[in-house]
Amino acid sequence: MASCSKDDDGMPTDPQTQAKLSAVAVESGSSSSSSARVEVSGFAVSQFSVGTQDVDMKYYAEADLTAGISLGDLQLKSAVNAGLQSSSSSKKSVVLISNGESKFGVIGEGGTPEGNYTEVAFKLYKSTESNANDPMYQKSLLITGEINGKLAQVWTESEKSIRASSKSSTGVDVSENTEMVLQFELDKLFAGVNMGTALDANGDGRIEIGPNSPDGNAAILAKIESNLETAVSLNKR
Repeated sequence: MASCSKDDDGMPTDPQTQAKLSAVAVESGSSSSSSARVEVSGFAVSQFSVGTQDVDMKYYAEADLTAGISLGDLQLKSAVNAGLQSSSSSKKSVVLISNGESKFGVIGEGGTPEGNYTEVAFKLYKSTESNANDPMYQKSLLITGEINGKLAQVWTESEKSIRASSKSSTGVDVSENTEMVLQFELDKLFAGVNMGTALDANGDGRIEIGPNSPDGNAAILAKIESNLETAVSLNKR
């Protein structure tokens, strides 16, 4: 079981630093930049929002690493009760692409134990408390743009769990105001999907890909949802 050294108040006792957790959407192989317009699998993406909640961060403590203990013998800890994890766990929707350009959406900020973070798990959050005019209302993920010149949107409503692992076997080194990033790689999210085959079955001029969509497109939605977990990785900004 993963654990975390805590004092009598339940706070982590490993030395702490201030840190931030953000999310960004990129095309695979590109850096976490916010300059290029995003287009993938025949889908020109203009907006991307995702709801997050219940974050759990796993790390190897800096004190254990500096003691010379090999990674294979280290105990993986959870940053439970740390300010960063508590801040990140609150229900929120963050914007990753706006007006066709990728951006960093802040999920949480606060104190957290120093060390190498290997994994951040979280649940999607279906927005039910926002105004019905909010595009994210009753959705946990929403991507809008154009397919073959038609307005298109992809959305999910599930609150599935996603586990984002570090691309480095040693994890992300968190010290001195580090910003960790949940990177949504769009090439992986749309892997095996040809968005050009999506239908506007009801002829209203919009292509809708979501639960109970009037346009159908159920197979495309199922593939995108199954791709979700492998499309998110943990990185350092």
